[in-house]
Amino acid sequence: MTDLRLIQYFEVVYRLLSFSKAAEELHLTHSAVTRSIKTLEDTWGTKLFYRTTRSVTPTQAGERLYPMAVELLAFAKVVQRETVSGDQHLKIIGGPIAYDILLPAAITEFRKSSPGIRILADVMPPHAAIEELVQRRANLVLFNMATLEALPHAGRLRFQEIIAEDFVMLHRPGHPVAARGTAFETLLAYPWAFPGFVDYLDGDLPEGMREALTEAGAPQYTLYSPTSCMNLSMASDTLTVMPLSLAVPNLEFGRLGAKRIPGLPKYRVGAAYKKDAALEPNIKAFLDSLTAAARELQRANAGRLKALG
Repeated sequence: MTDLRLIQYFEVVYRLLSFSKAAEELHLTHSAVTRSIKTLEDTWGTKLFYRTTRSVTPTQAGERLYPMAVELLAFAKVVQRETVSGDQHLKIIGGPIAYDILLPAAITEFRKSSPGIRILADVMPPHAAIEELVQRRANLVLFNMATLEALPHAGRLRFQEIIAEDFVMLHRPGHPVAARGTAFETLLAYPWAFPGFVDYLDGDLPEGMREALTEAGAPQYTLYSPTSCMNLSMASDTLTVMPLSLAVPNLEFGRLGAKRIPGLPKYRVGAAYKKDAALEPNIKAFLDSLTAAARELQRANAGRLKALG
């Protein structure tokens, strides 16, 4: 079996494209790094770098190895940490809407079967999140399903749709739109706030809606937090759209009114994870918890949607 240190040395040489710089970073001599790469090449019977006195260039085999090497080294760190400390945790990365919809209920469900597992939930843009997942620095990613499927590395991942949430338009009590129809052009006379990563929603919008938004200069406000969008709508004539479950507390207390907009797509929360992670008990248990939380939410929302007409 190949020594993991050789893979580590390969990763540094590839990243820096220099044996001298790699030796400096690894605190080794230039000759030690050179011998290590040659040992790896001889063991595998393939050349990994083209070397001249002025440059180091990866071969096609080196290009193929690099992403797998990064993944292997990251996984080795996880194995070491969990072996030495017994520390088990799930790292989840997602968007604010997906988190607010499902995370609290899913964690509550997950604790029933896995009370000793710690959860770290971070927020970052979708492209960065997928890169963390591919490099095994995260276990699970939660975003809009259409966003996940359009991102790089799709062939190395599995996707699972968890819930499809209806969007509703929200407005302050007494807003002029409360007494009018829901023709989209009429609603665009007012400022809009969109939550989350709006740049990734284009593919979900029905034909003509993106153009109408652009022509109206909407959304005027793109806010990271769904709560901020709703608070802005309470305090002004700004309209927002929100998955129904997130709007419910404000609707029930009369702080906001709601309308359904014909043709507005659902917000489909999806989970992405490495293909070989499907058998990991903690990841499987958390996916089951997400699904259970989604079922309860869908049952509760069915009646609410009928009330909105």
